[in-house]
Amino acid sequence: MKKISYILIALALATISCTKMLDVQPTASISADEAIKDESGVNKAITGAYYSLHDVGNYGRNHVIVEDLAADNLVWTGTTRDYLQIENNLIASDNSIIDGIWTSNYDCINRVNNVLFRIPDIEMSTDKRNLYTGDGLFLRALSHFNLLCYFGAIPIKTQPTLDLSNINQARNAVADVYNQIIADLLQAEQILPATRALGWASSFSATALLARVYLTKFHYTNDPAIAALAKSKADEVINNGGFIMAPAYIDLFNGNTTESIFEVIFDAQNYNRLAQYFFPVSLTGRYEVSPPSAFVQSFQATDTVRFNASITFDEKNLPYGIKYKDYTSGTDRVYVLRLAEMFMIRAEAQAYTNGNIEEIRSDIDVVRLRSGLAPTTATTYDELKLAIENERRHEFAFESQRWSDLVRTKRATTLLGISENYTLFPIPLAELQTNNLMTQNPGY
Repeated sequence: MKKISYILIALALATISCTKMLDVQPTASISADEAIKDESGVNKAITGAYYSLHDVGNYGRNHVIVEDLAADNLVWTGTTRDYLQIENNLIASDNSIIDGIWTSNYDCINRVNNVLFRIPDIEMSTDKRNLYTGDGLFLRALSHFNLLCYFGAIPIKTQPTLDLSNINQARNAVADVYNQIIADLLQAEQILPATRALGWASSFSATALLARVYLTKFHYTNDPAIAALAKSKADEVINNGGFIMAPAYIDLFNGNTTESIFEVIFDAQNYNRLAQYFFPVSLTGRYEVSPPSAFVQSFQATDTVRFNASITFDEKNLPYGIKYKDYTSGTDRVYVLRLAEMFMIRAEAQAYTNGNIEEIRSDIDVVRLRSGLAPTTATTYDELKLAIENERRHEFAFESQRWSDLVRTKRATTLLGISENYTLFPIPLAELQTNNLMTQNPGY
């Protein structure tokens, strides 16, 4: 049963479908007015919003898997047939995995909106108010952006669901969604602290996400000025963020934290099941997804460092992803933003706007040299674009990047052999049935 908003009164709970968009987890049947009435309540509520990133439909499993499965880094090898639809890019609107992604992201948004709605009336220091507000704005922007990348035009939600009056909501134009995401991040960037414990957003987390958002918006608009903004934000993180590339690629998955700009932290109580879904049956895993032979063979012969940190084989010589290996406790870190991506964003922004070729090559080589690879041989803009695409594919394998990369650069139709319609996922059937202002994406 889908999560029900803790702010809806008992009568509403009896009348609203539990698949309704923006429903969230009840808090022991206490209204939001009671739960968020002081600084302690705000703290708990914003922590709960961060915890929503742990959801199965979010970074706890399916957001990570779907990005590679819908592209060409993973294939379905398990028993959950909804994954097969995603691999084939023939997704039914009642696909439970896609529905879970939609619901989880709007759950996070509504949790955040409850905090942002109430925080102006709660007594606390300016620093604490800025901290919690910045957290909320960052999480709202991240969730709206992930939804935008999957579904295109979506409803923008900046107010909590307080009653039945705003349950039905039409989709906003893509340009408006971008504007909202950028506005939230620009504000978060100004009020969050520059350094933060792992798992909490800093001002540089907002800056780094802005770089990604601007790059994606550039490809949507083809406006070089927006590419320049992506480069500028990547510059800020690289030059001023204090982040350091992990000395060796394998270090990223063995405890190094110097490169992490924002990640989702899991523990024994708030765990993920990524290792279970990647591990083969011979190792008591589900083997729901695995790297196909074409991806295994796509690594350069000299790219052994990244290969060995990403893929291994069981006793039957079956390949499986190894970046997530805590099968028992599910505490593997899940990166959202790390420093290597900033170099790749800066390179891509320049490659697609005829920027300085040596600077583009230099940024690519930062990532390559860390893994013991020779400098790139690409010298033309077309060659550099393909080099960046290839570098990102192997650098960020199984880190929820590949599908968005191919859709952003409009390469999905060519590489995956799909129609343009299927570069967007279908709006979930449950949402269409319960939101009478919602419309379906073309082709579904």
